[in-house]
Amino acid sequence: MSNQSESETDDPARWWNEVYESETVSPWNTGKPQPALVNAVGSDGLSGRVLDVGCGTGTHALWAAAEGHTAVGIDFSKKGIEQARERVEKRGLDATFRVADALDVPTDIGTFDIVLDSGLFHAFQNEQREDYARELAGIVSVGGRVFLVGFAEGAPEDGGPNPLTPNDVSSAFTTEWNVLETQEVAFETNETSFPGLLSVVERI
Repeated sequence: MSNQSESETDDPARWWNEVYESETVSPWNTGKPQPALVNAVGSDGLSGRVLDVGCGTGTHALWAAAEGHTAVGIDFSKKGIEQARERVEKRGLDATFRVADALDVPTDIGTFDIVLDSGLFHAFQNEQREDYARELAGIVSVGGRVFLVGFAEGAPEDGGPNPLTPNDVSSAFTTEWNVLETQEVAFETNETSFPGLLSVVERI
């Protein structure tokens, strides 16, 4: 596995492939859905078609599928998607996975009612965050919601993420979006929990 962080390499997909190929378990790959996301979604309830964006090994898509919903996971890491497919095959759930870039979503992917983002948005630079919000606007149905959780100020910055503020979310999700909620939460890793930020954004 490379000693570089994702933010220090020109090929983040290759970096993540190395992470998933490594025998060392990534601190982000807990195998369990983020409690903050589960609680937020539980308040609203899952509905319709669900996208796990930046899905890694598919944890949140598998959770949505286990709740009885059709789920799709996308990630630009081929190795992460391979592991997600192995997991869904073992569990026999209604989830599919494909290699795709969240900043250039395939046009044939269809539309979604719910998007789950655990630790993707906080990996982007400012201009990428705006591109990301525009990409999601093209695939989220009107009235659909994005639930995102990432590192907040006070979390370590040496792993690649860019800690979020409420303004980071509202600045990216402007046209075609309405920020419904932003709150401080815990972001769980295999090592410990860090200060996190949860936002719920609605497509208008």
